[in-house]
Amino acid sequence: MPTLSKACRNRYCRNRATSADGWCDECREKYAPKNDARESPSERGYDRAWRRLRELKLSASPLCERCKAKGLVVPANVVHHRDHDQHNNAWRNLESLCRVCHEVEHGRDRRHRCHK
Repeated sequence: MPTLSKACRNRYCRNRATSADGWCDECREKYAPKNDARESPSERGYDRAWRRLRELKLSASPLCERCKAKGLVVPANVVHHRDHDQHNNAWRNLESLCRVCHEVEHGRDRRHRCHK
């Protein structure tokens, strides 16, 4: 394969990219994102029974429980497992949350803080 004229995507690497993805062979192995196949939602425990339970929980508790505790009225659109075990579908383990609170809970969205 011919060497491309671009530098490697790793800014600390002095090698040239060896393919169209912009990585040299050495850095691709170390740093390039892997395309590991993720299990389907049903394989992870989110099947038809879960979808029914989720709808029941959201209809019983349509407001975000964490925002409600702060005196805010925010609609819930996510059902969260409090113990982070997706197979523990006990009613007391489920919590209705808004998307922002759920992302903050899992540390995926640090730009937003929960509704103030």
